[in-house]
Amino acid sequence: MKNKKKYLALIRSFSGIKAHMNVNEYIWKKLSKNFDKVFFINDDNLKFFPNYSQEWMKKEYNYEEIYKHVPKNVVLFNPKNSEELSDFLEDKTIIAINQFRKLFQDIKTHYLMKKHNIKQIQISNFGHGFGMTQHVPIKHFFKFLNWYNKIFFKKITSLLGILGIVSKIDIRFISDRYVFEEILKHPIKNFLYKKKLLFTKELVLINSRSYDILLDNKFSLNEDYIVHFNANLNYWQEKEFRGELDEKQISLHYHHLENFLKKLSKEFNKEVIICIHPGHDLEEAQNFFKDFKVVKLRTREFIYKAFLVTNFDSSVVDDAILLKKRAIGFISDFMTKNEVEHTKSKASICGYMTLNTKKDFLFNKEEILSKLNKNIINYEKNIAYHHCVEPNINGTDKMIKIIKERFF
Repeated sequence: MKNKKKYLALIRSFSGIKAHMNVNEYIWKKLSKNFDKVFFINDDNLKFFPNYSQEWMKKEYNYEEIYKHVPKNVVLFNPKNSEELSDFLEDKTIIAINQFRKLFQDIKTHYLMKKHNIKQIQISNFGHGFGMTQHVPIKHFFKFLNWYNKIFFKKITSLLGILGIVSKIDIRFISDRYVFEEILKHPIKNFLYKKKLLFTKELVLINSRSYDILLDNKFSLNEDYIVHFNANLNYWQEKEFRGELDEKQISLHYHHLENFLKKLSKEFNKEVIICIHPGHDLEEAQNFFKDFKVVKLRTREFIYKAFLVTNFDSSVVDDAILLKKRAIGFISDFMTKNEVEHTKSKASICGYMTLNTKKDFLFNKEEILSKLNKNIINYEKNIAYHHCVEPNINGTDKMIKIIKERFF
């Protein structure tokens, strides 16, 4: 059919849509204003073995609830199989925002992108890199095997893209300058990239989402609170490769965390606010923090009001770094090697300090405050490499302009 109408479409699982929209609210407000209609396409049934799903995926969805959290011009489409996707595409062309993975079962979805000649983009302007090293205990043999299968099929999918069996990513929008530098330094990668032989054909540097929000909104700043970004110890992403932590370990973790936060509150005379991830359970978190106020979906609001932010390994700490807020990365003796290493890595990248909630409990207030204030100087390198590619330019607007010029 000639002259098919073009649409922007997000392809991902409908599981976690509410959390996705909260994290990416700014981007979707911009996208929805620039495109008449946007489709959200559920990929659950477009995989190999769709009946086999990870525990975080749902089998049925409350569409009325999902529509409450997406822009008004978004249309949900949940194909039961690849044939329904083909029927859907008979009278339309979609430009896909790829948000599915490279596991074995996802290879079919990647193949369908090739079959239907679907152009793909990825949005990675988060300002916090492309993931960190994972350590999987060999004693958990099946989890160990499962993890390395993921690494294997990630490479296999990329190879299939290079061989032309599945589609490549046409453009990936990133805010991490070092990714470009690493490619340029590596003679083989540099050659492959210039010849468009990598899985991603083109990388486009734009300012980070956090930078754009700060550029667009002149919120009032104050230092009323100590704000803690909490980590769910048994979140599915952690459990899938290291197993579930037992109740005793979790209890000890929160015991020392609460005590440390209480001491910070007393020493600096600031109220502590606990901010949790949109995908975490508010009631469960409140049970762990009985003496503190716990909030959900209000994280950015409290970052602007923070005297100090604390976290383990949270992406939202980037907003605090841009605002030059004092920051501490917590290390817990009751977390596994992964969580500890991720906390250290995040703190090193951003330029803030780490403290152990048990071993560093007897800290000196004046020494800590002096280090916190000095560390703010270290933020500049992180901002230059991960957030601000072009000063005073809105990266999201630049991205939308490129999408329209290239594909519409």
